[in-house]
Amino acid sequence: MGFALAAMAARGAQAQGLGDEVVAPGATVAAVQGAEAARANPAGIGLGRSWSARITHTEEVARGGTALNNTAAAWATPLPFGFGFSVGASFARPDALAVGSRASLGLWGSVDLGLAWSLDSRLSVGIRTRVFAGTGGGPGSAAETVDGRVAVDAGALWRPSAYGAFGVVARGVTGPQNLALGLDRSVVAGVAVRPVGTDAWTLGLDGSWAQQGNFQARAGTRLAVPHLGYLRAEGVWDFGIDAWRAGVGLEVVWGRYSAGGGGFLRSDDAAGWYASAGIDGDRGAVSLPTPGVAVTVTMNSSPGARSMVRLLLRLERYSRDPSVRGVIFAPRAEVGGLAHAEELREAFALLRRRGKRVACHLTDASASTWYACAGVDRVSVDPAGGVRLQGLRAMRYFLGPALWALGVRTDFVRIGDWKSAPEQLTRAASSGPAREQEEQILDDTLDGLAAGIGASRSLGASESRALVTAGPYTAREARSRGMVDAVVTRESAERSFANGLGAGRVEAEDYGPQRSRRWSGGRSVAIIHVDGDIVEGESQEIPVVGMRLAGERTLVEAIEAAAASPRVGAIVLRVDSPGGSALASDLIWRAVALANRRKPVVASFGRVAASGGYYIGAAAREIVADPSTLTGSIGIFYGKADVAGLLSRLHVGVELSRRGERADMDSLFRPYTPEERRFLATKIGEFYGLFLQRVATGRRRTTAQIDAVGEGRVFLGARAHSLGLVDREGGLLTALRRARALGGLGEDSDVIELPAESGGLLRTIAQLLVSDAPGGGAPSAADSLVSMLLGGQESLAVLRWMLTVTSRSGAPMAMVEWPLAGVAGE
Repeated sequence: MGFALAAMAARGAQAQGLGDEVVAPGATVAAVQGAEAARANPAGIGLGRSWSARITHTEEVARGGTALNNTAAAWATPLPFGFGFSVGASFARPDALAVGSRASLGLWGSVDLGLAWSLDSRLSVGIRTRVFAGTGGGPGSAAETVDGRVAVDAGALWRPSAYGAFGVVARGVTGPQNLALGLDRSVVAGVAVRPVGTDAWTLGLDGSWAQQGNFQARAGTRLAVPHLGYLRAEGVWDFGIDAWRAGVGLEVVWGRYSAGGGGFLRSDDAAGWYASAGIDGDRGAVSLPTPGVAVTVTMNSSPGARSMVRLLLRLERYSRDPSVRGVIFAPRAEVGGLAHAEELREAFALLRRRGKRVACHLTDASASTWYACAGVDRVSVDPAGGVRLQGLRAMRYFLGPALWALGVRTDFVRIGDWKSAPEQLTRAASSGPAREQEEQILDDTLDGLAAGIGASRSLGASESRALVTAGPYTAREARSRGMVDAVVTRESAERSFANGLGAGRVEAEDYGPQRSRRWSGGRSVAIIHVDGDIVEGESQEIPVVGMRLAGERTLVEAIEAAAASPRVGAIVLRVDSPGGSALASDLIWRAVALANRRKPVVASFGRVAASGGYYIGAAAREIVADPSTLTGSIGIFYGKADVAGLLSRLHVGVELSRRGERADMDSLFRPYTPEERRFLATKIGEFYGLFLQRVATGRRRTTAQIDAVGEGRVFLGARAHSLGLVDREGGLLTALRRARALGGLGEDSDVIELPAESGGLLRTIAQLLVSDAPGGGAPSAADSLVSMLLGGQESLAVLRWMLTVTSRSGAPMAMVEWPLAGVAGE
């Protein structure tokens, strides 16, 4: 994989030594990363996407038969927080060398440690420390003079784009100097260019200034050979002694493994050869044909908002991987609702369009889980399993009478008869408009579900509707009704699927991604997660109840950072939120609107993007929603709880002094007065007007047109599309495709996720206690109440809503929120 760069110490006699970095032809200081960078430029250690290891052996035969053997090995890996680490060793064994008196130089070697830190994926700095050992060659030999000495190299690497990079290395900043061993203080600066923005062709040029005064120029290239590997070549010219060297080599890649070799000639008639081998954590994108694989994707827990995104991105990556012949999806938990099922259907359809086969193996599948798999090539179910497709239901809890019995009265002012969130705390049952809306959502859900089933299983409309309501089904019943294709165990399903493809079987966790063909400096798509109830301040998580708070300050900072970053070419605003604070929603809206002026922003609505969730998405250039996304709810309310009756029963007295008629308007110890209610109605009317204005601006409509579909009305994504509230029906992958197209990015451009996901010990403990899904999900205690549209937690819906209200400072506030309840099917 590499050979030694000869140090041209005297005319007609060049020595090769440890100071001459053992790297591949074309591995210039601006083009390297990972293990290859451990010797060429330590800054590149920090830019490797996965661990890698390299070993290289070189042999050089000079005029007169003198020879030098050199072996070097290195291992490098990325670390958290932008760090990278490498460890390596090298060993040189000369027979005799034409330097000075031709005396033997002895044996020498070094152990190397490297550390790098990346400010971001474009800029990295690093150092390498070498500890030398030398022996033999007689007293005072060159090898013995470096024994026990320590040398330090320092480097920097900047990749402003996918097309160009700059690097600089200061070698031997401290440590021994010995020209016979090729050790001399020097500075190497280089530039690398990728004309097409990928590793299809890399050109590099380095200039080296040594303390002894010599200047060397080095030009190298690395050219991808499809279905084989890389052709590498370089030329070196030493202007101080008017000498040159040229070399060429071939690196053959087979999946994660590589091997190569080549030879070189020098102007003094010397010649040499090298051989190398390597292994990487990622598989090579340019490679010999590898055995095809059938990847099993096991889903052990219900995916939350973020973990669903990661699953979809993984499936999209498989669709571009030539080694993947098929994917078998094995869900062991709910997929998290009908909207998530639709996004999985979209991902499976993408795989099939790109020539991959897709299968599902089910155990005890919910309606949404089965629906996600209904359109794949083959669906199987465990003999002891079944499909819980048994109709649709909507359920909401009403605490009004219970609160009244406790002496607590809730007091709300709202705009919109359909803005029904407060009803759970003020009534014993739904109001007429709320009930009408709930029935409409049920009807739309049934229509959409039946249409999708009919298209997937080749059934008529009446057959599909009957199928939805006639369950649940045992495995044999599901097979007889055409819902599944086979009743077999998982082992049998996987074996049959892989054998049918002539592919090997591999679990997704054991199948690493392909190595990216782009430098990290290339432009990416930033997915910004708005996950949970929208609040002012920082994002937070309350893991015991599976609750996330999407903080306005955290989100605005993430949006502004993505808008300002030159490495971000487009933004996908991923909204999975029922809404929240009116003020926080408007601040986020402004940040999205400003970002959209600088680069395209596409909103992707997940399971729910209602009220404040819709508010912030309205600022995007385009809105993409799943057909079953709950969205809309353009309305607002304000309120508080009056606990005076409860305190009276507890014999607790409250004494208040005030200055101003409204000083205690927000007090929890009395209701609003009629004048205060009129005052609040005026104020929230202004908020509602602003809401209409923001949506009208984003949707390029009048406020009257938006008001006609406002007043708290909630729609499924399909109906919202027909009303012009969203631009396209589709999931995250559709939004990602649109963002890439609008931003002029390639279909394989990188994806970064913002803001960073919060974590910590409390979250870890809570996940262990309640079996929370990665990235959020339903606690196991609520599994029996899993919501088909929202992924469950009906039993916690009211608690979550109350926590959202009180999580600020305890004061009541204007809210734009849709209650966490939905349509379920089991």
